[in-house]
Amino acid sequence: MRVFLRFVSGVCVFAASSALAAFVFIAGSAEKAGAAKPATSAESTPLLAVVATVFPLELIARELAGERVTLASLVPPGASPHTFEPLPSDVKDLVRADLVLCIGGEYDAWIRKLLSAGHKELHVVKVIELPGLVPLSADPRAVVHEESSAQLTDSKAHPSRQASDVDPHVWTDPLRVRDAIAPGVAHALIELDVKGEAHYREHLANFQRRLSELDAEIRALLTRAPQRNYVSFHAAWRYFAARYGLTEVAVVQETGGEEPAPGELARLVRTAAAKQVTTILIEPQLNPELARVLAAEFGGRTILVDPLGTPAVKERANYVDLMRFNARNFARALSRSAEPASEAGAP
Repeated sequence: MRVFLRFVSGVCVFAASSALAAFVFIAGSAEKAGAAKPATSAESTPLLAVVATVFPLELIARELAGERVTLASLVPPGASPHTFEPLPSDVKDLVRADLVLCIGGEYDAWIRKLLSAGHKELHVVKVIELPGLVPLSADPRAVVHEESSAQLTDSKAHPSRQASDVDPHVWTDPLRVRDAIAPGVAHALIELDVKGEAHYREHLANFQRRLSELDAEIRALLTRAPQRNYVSFHAAWRYFAARYGLTEVAVVQETGGEEPAPGELARLVRTAAAKQVTTILIEPQLNPELARVLAAEFGGRTILVDPLGTPAVKERANYVDLMRFNARNFARALSRSAEPASEAGAP
């Protein structure tokens, strides 16, 4: 197989020529007669097909495109991208795709296997490489320094950082979405659908306005919180924390699916007690039982936050509502009270 890559305005265009007949056979049903893409109601131009590796990127694309594109995510609801293993049958979604949205780096590195099995040119947007977006270091010790010393969307702040060295959870910062991610995705959509430019620009402006309002709402909510320290089950919230002046003092799992050592767990309990943390933040994509046991050790509780969103739950099925849900539960977690709290939406 021969694979070619080129970059246009921050968008990676992936072209592959393949003789992998097995993959083509698996995905072939998507291209049979009668499976053509639908047309818009206003014109005969076919809709674009957009495939995202994770649901938050699908949510952002939906805000920008509305009904003008079809959307799908590869990681299913309830699964973690850290432990997700794609099947050959997932190629069928990419066969029909015009645009692929991925985080980049090692977070969704499994997409490379699927792309290499394709047989058509694809536009691939790697979010952590978009112009204007400064990714944080995967090393938590560097996060506070970076955010206090550099503009959050200064594209020249870390020109030499490797994709594998960055924290991938960039979408948890609404202003990074507003200033870098949403414009980057809109640019890619316009490149592929020039006739829809006015549509995408109008939706982008509206989404950016709502993100500014969301940022002000979250800032006001968390400013009133008496506690600034938090403990999370997995290290998904450093962009959110850096934006709103919070401090991660411990995590149960640095990476989703990673087994912590007993000594690390004992240290977490001591740290939480010393910092007067009353809550461990859990996620619907990861088993919360260990977090509940640890919280009981320091007299605390668990509260649900959701970094990826959940399509079946209304308050977590679009980007703005999802981040509002997370901010409200962060505010609950940052209260001094350790009274038992229900884990709304918990697995």
